[in-house]
Amino acid sequence: MRGSTSVIQLARGCARIGGALVAVAALACSGTIQVAGPPPEEAAPPPAQAKKPPAPAKAPEAPEPPAPTAVEPFVTTRDSDEWVRQTLKLQARYERVLVVGAPAPAAIRVAALDLNARGAAAEPRELPVTGAFATLQEAADAARGGDLIAVLPGTYAGFSVGDKPSAGQERYIHFKAMGSPGEVVISRGCAADPNWMIYLKAAHHVVIDGFNIAGSSEPGAPRAGTPRAGIMVDGAFGETGRLAHHIAIVGNFSHHHHTWGFHSTDSHTVLLQDNLFALSGREHGAYASDGSDNYVVRRNVFFGNNAGGFQANLDPEASLEEVMKHPSFRSYPPMEPTRAWAAGLMKLATDRFGEHGFPDGRGVNFIIEQNVMNGNGRIGGGAINLAGLSDSLIQNNLVYANLAHGIAQWDNANPFDRAYVEPGPRAPEQVSGPEALPLWGCRNNLIRNNTVIMNASGRAALQCGNGSWGCRLRNNIFVNDAASSIEVLSTGIYRFDAGNNVVTQVSYGGMPDGLKRLAAALPETRAITGITRARLAAEVVRAGEEPWVIFERGWWKLNPSRPDFRPKRSSKMLLGQGDPREVPPRDLLGVERKGAELGALSPGPG
Repeated sequence: MRGSTSVIQLARGCARIGGALVAVAALACSGTIQVAGPPPEEAAPPPAQAKKPPAPAKAPEAPEPPAPTAVEPFVTTRDSDEWVRQTLKLQARYERVLVVGAPAPAAIRVAALDLNARGAAAEPRELPVTGAFATLQEAADAARGGDLIAVLPGTYAGFSVGDKPSAGQERYIHFKAMGSPGEVVISRGCAADPNWMIYLKAAHHVVIDGFNIAGSSEPGAPRAGTPRAGIMVDGAFGETGRLAHHIAIVGNFSHHHHTWGFHSTDSHTVLLQDNLFALSGREHGAYASDGSDNYVVRRNVFFGNNAGGFQANLDPEASLEEVMKHPSFRSYPPMEPTRAWAAGLMKLATDRFGEHGFPDGRGVNFIIEQNVMNGNGRIGGGAINLAGLSDSLIQNNLVYANLAHGIAQWDNANPFDRAYVEPGPRAPEQVSGPEALPLWGCRNNLIRNNTVIMNASGRAALQCGNGSWGCRLRNNIFVNDAASSIEVLSTGIYRFDAGNNVVTQVSYGGMPDGLKRLAAALPETRAITGITRARLAAEVVRAGEEPWVIFERGWWKLNPSRPDFRPKRSSKMLLGQGDPREVPPRDLLGVERKGAELGALSPGPG
């Protein structure tokens, strides 16, 4: 169905909500960012599990691996544009211009890439072509830091890029699709590993810009023998002792893949911006995993994926399995399903590789903002599905008509935390502090000014599951006609703090009432309750489940019939009811906020 206007009809067959597509008006948006809090506290084992951590590993038999590269401190500004300016420093001029495709011109016209630009692009400059290549892989092999790889319209096999020592700040390798949107198509896996179309293995300082990365699967029907993902970012830590980092994935359309549109492991400092991740056959639109940190995920669309829209599952079990593959830990005892075993390995790895220098099953300093999500979750998985994400900001997202959770937080049911979750605390005296709670839940996240509208039985618009404590909710719209708007479990009630939200109803998972004393503020305390989708529809410009975008000629555009969830100017429910101390300066569409409104959008007409 690639490149066909009938994709909307296909989508309607794939999702019982009417196949609503999602996207965001990318050129109109602006971002904000939340300061990441202090690193999660290292919790000691409870008395019942206490034992001496394993001794440090002996020197490996293999030659000593290269000294690890320290991870620089993450930028913690509240302004995502400032995060980009300080974190991803692109070059003002390219060292060389390499062209892929034929016929190769003597010169090309290219505008400088400004990751914070909105609206019309800068005036293009004419640049002489240094070299020409028939394939993307040939150009990737020849590339060095500071190069532009300009790809002419056509259909190509994928490519892989590894560690390029010449790449660095102000020396990025920039892969750019030329021509009109959708004219540069990657349709096959890369030669190095056909599981992936674009494979960034232990790569750093790379930009992937504007490609139509086209799979051939359908939601619920992954096609055997096809690449698993459109883009794979992989530090391959067990082999390299490194993390992939300083990667920008910008303005791509990654769709119809076997498992994921985007996947990453063992990584930090990644920007996902202005992409459409759609119609993954088996799982998620985009999936950051295995201890990845310091992501900005802004202004993307996640549509119609078989499972989650955007999943950040940092997965402690898979992360520590990867750590154990590294030669430094060959003498460490085999994996045990205990906190003591995991804490001992974490300490050894931190001593050698530094904080955030290895896959630790935790993710910090994420900013997930200004995304639109719709039609995801046929087999489960939250539209924004978070496991092990801490000290992060989730704001200004529009999540409507998905089939599973809206925003979900938990610990991926990892074995190291099991004794703290099953059965979980039954009285406040059992929770003396973080040391009595799971290590790998979602901690200290600020979730503000999101609009989540759904009708999913057994699911929640916002969930604070296993170990997801210290969650702060402000100025959100959480409406679910079929079940709970907010669900808080016993290991998520500690320091839970909610205020100024619109909700339908709240569930506490059967926890004893006494445990609720552990919360800073329960969600009913300062909330507008009992609100259904029909009641909310009277407060917004135009409610509905129509697609946010439609597909056309191998690309996508905004759907003129998309719903408009901006509050009416007459809405007494949504306007002026927010906590003014927590209102982001701009909304989902980049419009400057003038008041303390609820939800992802500023007022519209009416």
